[in-house]
Amino acid sequence: MNILDTINKNPNQNFFISASAGTGKTYTLTQYYISILEKNYPDDEIVDKILAVTFTNKAAGEMRERILQAVYDKINILQEKNVPEKEIEYWNNIRINLSRAWIKTIDSFCSKILRDNNIIIGIDPNFTMISEFKKDKEIEKAIYYSLKTVLELYENKKPEDINMLSSERKNKVNIIISEIQKNPLRFKETLHNILKDPGMDKLQQNLKTIVSNWRLEMERSIIFEEFPLSNKELEEIYIDYIWLFKILSNLSKEYYENFTIDNFQYDFKGTLEKTLKALSDEYILRKYQNRFKYIIVDEYQDTNYLQKELFEKLHTNENHLFYVGDRKQSIYRFRGADVSVFSKSYDEFKKNNYTIGALSTNRRSNSQIVNFANEISKQTLFKKENIYIDDVDSLLIDNTSINDDDICHFEEDDKEVITPKLSKDDKYRIKIIKAIPEKNNAEQRKELEITAMIKTIKKLIGQEMSFRERKNGKIQQIKRKIQAKDIAILLRQMTGYEDIIKKEFSKNNIPFYIIGGKSFYFREEIQSLLTALSAVQNPYNDFEFTRYMFSLIGTMTFEEYDKLINEKNELNKKSEKQLTLFETFQISKEENNYSKNTKKAFETLKKYKDLKYYIKPTNILKGIVEENNYISKLSALDESEIAISNVKKLINEAEKYNTMATSFAELVRLLKKATDVNEEEAVLEDENSNSVKILTIHKSKGLEFPIVIMGGLHSNIDKKDNSEIEFSLPDLNGNRYFLLKNIFKDVLKESENDILRWFKNNTFLEKTENNRLIYVGITRPKELLIPINVENKNKTTYNIFFDELKYKDMDIINIEEIEDIFLEKIEDDEEKEKKLVPQINLKDLKNNAYKQYIAPTYLTGLIDKPSEINDDDDENIIEKVNFKKDELFSNQELIFRGSDLHRKLQSVYNLSQIKNMIENNELPNLFDQIPIVQFAFNTKNKIIKNEWRLVKNFKINDKDYMLFGIPDKVIIHENNIYIIDYKYSNLNQNIDKYRFQINFYLYLLKDFGIPKKGYLLSIKENNKFIEIDYDKNIEQKIIELIKNNE
Repeated sequence: MNILDTINKNPNQNFFISASAGTGKTYTLTQYYISILEKNYPDDEIVDKILAVTFTNKAAGEMRERILQAVYDKINILQEKNVPEKEIEYWNNIRINLSRAWIKTIDSFCSKILRDNNIIIGIDPNFTMISEFKKDKEIEKAIYYSLKTVLELYENKKPEDINMLSSERKNKVNIIISEIQKNPLRFKETLHNILKDPGMDKLQQNLKTIVSNWRLEMERSIIFEEFPLSNKELEEIYIDYIWLFKILSNLSKEYYENFTIDNFQYDFKGTLEKTLKALSDEYILRKYQNRFKYIIVDEYQDTNYLQKELFEKLHTNENHLFYVGDRKQSIYRFRGADVSVFSKSYDEFKKNNYTIGALSTNRRSNSQIVNFANEISKQTLFKKENIYIDDVDSLLIDNTSINDDDICHFEEDDKEVITPKLSKDDKYRIKIIKAIPEKNNAEQRKELEITAMIKTIKKLIGQEMSFRERKNGKIQQIKRKIQAKDIAILLRQMTGYEDIIKKEFSKNNIPFYIIGGKSFYFREEIQSLLTALSAVQNPYNDFEFTRYMFSLIGTMTFEEYDKLINEKNELNKKSEKQLTLFETFQISKEENNYSKNTKKAFETLKKYKDLKYYIKPTNILKGIVEENNYISKLSALDESEIAISNVKKLINEAEKYNTMATSFAELVRLLKKATDVNEEEAVLEDENSNSVKILTIHKSKGLEFPIVIMGGLHSNIDKKDNSEIEFSLPDLNGNRYFLLKNIFKDVLKESENDILRWFKNNTFLEKTENNRLIYVGITRPKELLIPINVENKNKTTYNIFFDELKYKDMDIINIEEIEDIFLEKIEDDEEKEKKLVPQINLKDLKNNAYKQYIAPTYLTGLIDKPSEINDDDDENIIEKVNFKKDELFSNQELIFRGSDLHRKLQSVYNLSQIKNMIENNELPNLFDQIPIVQFAFNTKNKIIKNEWRLVKNFKINDKDYMLFGIPDKVIIHENNIYIIDYKYSNLNQNIDKYRFQINFYLYLLKDFGIPKKGYLLSIKENNKFIEIDYDKNIEQKIIELIKNNE
């Protein structure tokens, strides 16, 4: 009896299904779901008792659609059979109830458990999922506070920042700190060693990795008591490293969860960890164990040990597991997927005598491709002798090696088919193209490979081929001409290919669509705008100013730049103050003959350097684009449509970060960090267009294409391992260890001990991921597979899997044998409306006449708020081994604490809220006793405005100026005006400039009443404030300063 028959006969079993590529995994899963519904007739509430989990929203949507369609089909069949109305009513009710079915991704399933049990768990049901940017921002802040806490302990000081934590979180931190306090000498020596090697930068990077990906695993990890090394002197030191790193990681975790979970904000890992914790509550656990009679997990090869733990908690003797997946397609180890989970579960199912089955009929591919995939799997990819490594768990090797269940059968022997030719004599559906570069270098290999792709595509398009199509459940061979949209190029990685593909494919009239490119933030038109934002942030930095003026926006020539440099040198000889390039340009712009474009770029920079504190950052971005006629400049580029679309996309992306960034500087930092995210550029073709699809093998998983060309096979198969931290697989007791791989790296390589041997399992899993990647690639095509084999003499490459294959039913074609033909420009069969690139809505920023914008900082050079600190280098919190905490952290303190407090104070409206902030140690003691605080936070008979954005038109000698200002708090009482400005810095520093700033704000408010007083309040020091009377001569001072600055 095959597995489908078993499923249909009795779904009330525990199933473990291995489903090779193209064997109908989704169909089988759907049939299992339908068989459950059939078995449980007439209980139409059974839908609520089935949990189906997968890994992407797309997969969850497809599963729901397939099941719903199967239910519709069932209803139609029953209606034709004239069965009792009750049975049809049951299936109609099922159809309706499917709208609430538990068909979910893992994170949405976890979120639902948390929301449904929010009162017991103690969370806000309206919690939010944070973006990767928000997550990175909170991790950065958490690591900052954990390191600051540790350095305070090093100085024998009581850590200040734990007071901002909730009582529960504070208790956890105190437990962590007590471990340090019990071992002060060990702590100080080890911290000193860590700061020397690997150093603070590496330490921060490693902590970020843990907080982002391994929080719970680290918390549960075991510190080995003995760790024999080849160098005995280093054994204890290494254990101390491990000990302290775990403490630092757990401390960072607590701070991170304070900023996220305690504020009911979760990342995806956080929802899983919180759900596991919630299920430790007996009531919640029993509730879901009893609710779900069936637990279905799709793509089981992509799970990890925490997810496995989740499913096992839900499983009892009273419900049934259904795991389906294919270990040969586990290629997401870099995202945390662990194929050893598949192996371990498979073995557990065998021991428990659960039902184990395999799907072995490939319904996707031509018979030649099916046979080829079987042979390459047996001979190279999963041959036990090829993948064997000493000291690796034998069960893991056995379960990874080829076995009978992995051999697929084709649905129909495709004998009488039309196969296109690339050369005179080729005849098979597997065509390996061989190419030998004249020079053995990476650049020439890639160029030769692209040439092979182009010649192949041009040769294929227009040739006739028979395509397999399913009609009424049967395969039919349909003859037609090959089109561009039939072809997909699957690459090992996208890096290094995009630009050359775009250039060469366009030159050869090949339409293409790149899926998942990563070049968006690195394109010149985007880099120019990021450069402009950096220059606006700090125009007095000569490097940033130069980059901006030479960008696509500034368009400065070398002659102009040379002139500016000479002018700067001459002026600096005559002046005590050393002028910057920005200041030099300001002085010399009228005398020197700069181009109109160059002058305009400068004026825009000058304008927005002041405005950055007063208008939304994205409005500055739009203003830079509009006022420099950037779109017109881009229209002259070769890829003008794509460039313009990319600029539009950047503006849309920046809009998302407006609410996340507390300052202009922070927005710039967020956008720069975005370059690490897989962000696709804007595209003009769409996925359904008649174009060649170009994507990575990783992106192709789960997809299928008529024709697949595989590229990047000449890449080095031995990837450089850049990871610093490694977790072991669980041992027999479920314990996991971790290593710091680059501490005493050479000694670790030379050493032998049981723990290090256990870590060889990871080496095995990393190595065999390459094999699985090739398997995924070769099983995507339905009709034709064309790997391109470019020789690489220097490295062991992915070519080896094909080179070592002894198989006769395939063509080996030299690149010279493929005729290079001319290809006419391809148009879609259906004429599409030509879509013009949408114009960016910039009308709100257009000015009929230029107005000079004046802020108090423009007139005084003062940048005072914590959120306005120039933090170009603030990503590197500590540069050297230096234990002067106050010096190391002063700027970061202003950035994090100051901006947080400013933001919180804007939402506070009464004294009781102020007192709560004092009790939480967020505000200094006695803050509520300051008279102006008591006056301002008693709102009776007053008008209160927080962060009031003020603008006032001002004329001097017929020239328009716009005065800008944003006081923190404005109080209007009986027509008298008072303002408060919060300061996290020392009040006595820059007091004259602060005084001017307060009077400037009061002057802007004079149209609303009588300006009286302003107050500088310290939100850092106890009972510190300065009262400032309104200066009635402030208008004359503003005029004088403007004239002087002009």
